[in-house]
Amino acid sequence: MNVFLQICWKANLSYGDELSLHIGARIPYSQKSMAGKEKGEWIVGTRGNPWKLKSEGETIVTSEEDAENIRQKIKAIEHNHISWFVPTPELGFNMGFSNGYELILIPEIEDDSGLAYWEMFTPKDMILKVRPNAMWSYTCITNIPTVPC
Repeated sequence: MNVFLQICWKANLSYGDELSLHIGARIPYSQKSMAGKEKGEWIVGTRGNPWKLKSEGETIVTSEEDAENIRQKIKAIEHNHISWFVPTPELGFNMGFSNGYELILIPEIEDDSGLAYWEMFTPKDMILKVRPNAMWSYTCITNIPTVPC
């Protein structure tokens, strides 16, 4: 299973106005407080790092704009397939969509918060995190030895 050719069916701003993309199958949340809501089989989160959305070389919206403008403009990538996904040497990524849009994440290398630059929740309760100093991790979400992933 991989993220390529999967559909991004939801693009939104999550906690802290971080960009969050829900991709692939729609999975019901298991928490009772989230009853009736769904998450993506894959979820890509920007973790507060700068990003921009481009189309045909023109910037459509950036993470620096006001939240309402972002919410409106990121809808353009919903219901489009992921055409390509390329990690960059700067530990960011470029992601292409079937409508020609491109999402570019550019981490703030000087950031010493210790937080991941970006993360990708994957099927089977796993999470890929890209952190400062070229630290990549792919671990079980639960981190509880008795709970299988």
